[in-house]
Amino acid sequence: MKSLMPRVYGSLRANWPFVTVAVLGLAMLLTNLGTDYLWADEGDTAVLASSILKFGVPKAWDGVTFTDSDLGARENQQLIMVGTPWVQYYVAAASFLLFGENTFAARLPFALAGWFTVLLGFQLIRRLTGDWRAAFCGALLMLCSVQFLLYAREARYYALSMLFTCWLISIFFRMKSARDAALFAAVAVLLFHTHPVGTAVLAAVATLTLTYSPLSGQRRWFWLACAPIFVFTVPWLFYARPAYTQMSTPLRAAGELFARIIQYLFETASVTPLIGVIALFFVLLIQWRRGRSQIHASSPVSGGEDASCDSATGAPHSRDSNVFFNTKEMGFLLVVGASILCFAVIISFTQEITSLRIIGLRYTAGVIPLVALAAGVLIAKVSRGKPVVWISLLAVFILTRLDQIVPWTSWNRSGIFRFGQYALAVHVPSTPLNRFIDTGLLRFGCNLWYGNPGTMGKSCQFLRRNAQPGDVVITNYESEPLYFYTGLPQGLKILANAPVYEAARRQHLPEYVFGVARARWIVWRFAWDGYFGVTWSEVEQALVNQGARITEMTKIKETGWENRENVFFHRFCGHKHLFRLHQPRFPRARIYRIDYPDSN
Repeated sequence: MKSLMPRVYGSLRANWPFVTVAVLGLAMLLTNLGTDYLWADEGDTAVLASSILKFGVPKAWDGVTFTDSDLGARENQQLIMVGTPWVQYYVAAASFLLFGENTFAARLPFALAGWFTVLLGFQLIRRLTGDWRAAFCGALLMLCSVQFLLYAREARYYALSMLFTCWLISIFFRMKSARDAALFAAVAVLLFHTHPVGTAVLAAVATLTLTYSPLSGQRRWFWLACAPIFVFTVPWLFYARPAYTQMSTPLRAAGELFARIIQYLFETASVTPLIGVIALFFVLLIQWRRGRSQIHASSPVSGGEDASCDSATGAPHSRDSNVFFNTKEMGFLLVVGASILCFAVIISFTQEITSLRIIGLRYTAGVIPLVALAAGVLIAKVSRGKPVVWISLLAVFILTRLDQIVPWTSWNRSGIFRFGQYALAVHVPSTPLNRFIDTGLLRFGCNLWYGNPGTMGKSCQFLRRNAQPGDVVITNYESEPLYFYTGLPQGLKILANAPVYEAARRQHLPEYVFGVARARWIVWRFAWDGYFGVTWSEVEQALVNQGARITEMTKIKETGWENRENVFFHRFCGHKHLFRLHQPRFPRARIYRIDYPDSN
């Protein structure tokens, strides 16, 4: 045992960069993971994961409540969820099976996926560059990205998308056999069934195998892997096509595609160091050209020498030290750039400009670790091994917003840019300081230690204190987490114009699912009045027509969202937002009790 300890200590000391990001990652991703309530989309994951434990598939109707905040647009005629791929639901269901149905268990597998993304990214860059500084910088930039941390701490597919994207690229760069091709295909299929848009990286890789000669060695195996990928993905597109069609916004004009692409690039440059990556690339290009000029100027006329001496230090100066990038580094940077462009084009075919601004990068979450790793490679290259330089650059990327688009558009206080008939927008920080200094990491750290319940959380607390088992609840926003935390049946879930209305009727769902019958409690979020096709006045009138008496029980401050995944809308401790909201003040939510003439 005594002889083992020095070896363990020596191994940890020799690999301190990897150990550092591993320990730091666990701390940032797992600390108080179950404290904050699930928000709407997380509640969707949790409720459908519970349904899997009952039925084996994610059924929207579990015998108590119908679950779909999109009014049935994501279900087929059997009321099975098909509009969102299933991997996330089965991952959460496995966690529930092991640890019980609670908030921590819902988020744990996704947080671990985020952690493995950091470790995998470190190992990938270390292998491609042979430079621990590049790997350390890339991994640390991931862990200091508030958007990455928010995605990884959500019970949603975002962290899985990031993990499978990095894993896919890691396999690709060492793909030299049928075994590697089989693993590549398996990960690609998992990535598709996490979110189909994420597989845009396959289009990027396919293009590079045909156009970038150093990757020609992977060409054969990549195209061989495409056959099983096709078999296990394309049938799902046909199976879920009606749901995807209803959730997409087709292009109305050719110019709109370009406008959507620009909006997507705005979103990418707002939460990743894309501007910094471009700037460092040009700095490195200048360094490389100057280095080549110095070598040519100092080389003997005869050309018999293979190396020269640096004029300042007298150290040997090899021609290889001025290589712009080695083939693996260049290949990785090309994959990152091509992936961003493919993501931009593919998502722009289905999402309108406003939608892109709201969803951010969640459909293409894999771009976040890729850009962070690319920044790590470039920081290490530009610094040329000088600690002061690479530490300073790393500090600039972590502590400021200079590597993002935000400070460079701060002169436009509205954030609106006209592109012909289209209005594009960048997100505007809530304070002048936050335009240049990234205070998000400090706010995130505060959130790790202080609970931050919002409207939905306080509504759940009220219902747990006052409602009886079996009481029917009506709510117009964040219904999924409300059901997850209370277990109360919910009414008014399927409107007459819903795509699954007839299918639900054929399955004889209870009458309260279709209207206000038997409603005992109403949690009405007036900030979202009419959001799902029904207004408070309509609900109130329907109850009055039944002779019901409506009593207001309490008012709750409206916080908008519970634990939003997008840094632009996320509410941090102290009810603070890093970016300006279009509607900074919301009307208060109200909870009503419903009494009927025949009740005692």
